[in-house]
Amino acid sequence: MDEPAPQGGDPRASDAAGSAAAARGQSLMDSARLEAFSDGVFAVAITLLALNLIVPGPGHGKLSTLLGLAWPSFAGYLVSFLTIGIIWVNHHTLFKNFAGIDRPLLFINLLLLFFVVAIPFATKTLADYLTASGPNAGQNASLAAAVFVGVFEGMSIGFVLLFWWAIKHEHLKVKLPPEGARRAAIRFGLGNFGYIAAIGIAFVSPKTALVISLVVAVYYVFEHTPARAPAPEGGAGGDTGEP
Repeated sequence: MDEPAPQGGDPRASDAAGSAAAARGQSLMDSARLEAFSDGVFAVAITLLALNLIVPGPGHGKLSTLLGLAWPSFAGYLVSFLTIGIIWVNHHTLFKNFAGIDRPLLFINLLLLFFVVAIPFATKTLADYLTASGPNAGQNASLAAAVFVGVFEGMSIGFVLLFWWAIKHEHLKVKLPPEGARRAAIRFGLGNFGYIAAIGIAFVSPKTALVISLVVAVYYVFEHTPARAPAPEGGAGGDTGEP
């Protein structure tokens, strides 16, 4: 994928997007407050993950054994930290390409954050039940894994809705050509199918569902929102729509 243009983008493209929105009767707002609020939510969620990393103190056996028994907590922490971190990076990239924010985008962003703040709960639930013993242990582990992946799916849907709304209502500083928009939406939405598959697999193999969640997170390290191409000499740049 092409390298992003310098922060702030082409003022002419931003003005054009704002004018188009005005022509449709929309009132666009600056994204600074939304980004600051979202950054705070991401920071709190990612910090809460670490608070769930608990190992019994002295008197409960060898530390190496205790650390080994706590592997579900460490595995869940790894997947969740990576997922929140990647969604934060892509959130930042996407909003830097917005000419402005309308009211529906604010609520779509709240939907995204609704699931982000639930990730620490889902992570702890998975860690507590993944290897627990006792009555209904298998069913509990499966349900915990399904809840864990389901929260990721909800977050992913929220982000895809942000991207779709921005394209549909022309909030991007540089409008994507229809073919480029279609390819970008398909590529970025593929992770949803991975999460949906993982939810079903959770009821057969909870550990496999956890692995699939990690694979989807790694996928989004490389597959992110489209970036504007640098402006060529003598002309304005635009998004190529290519990865």
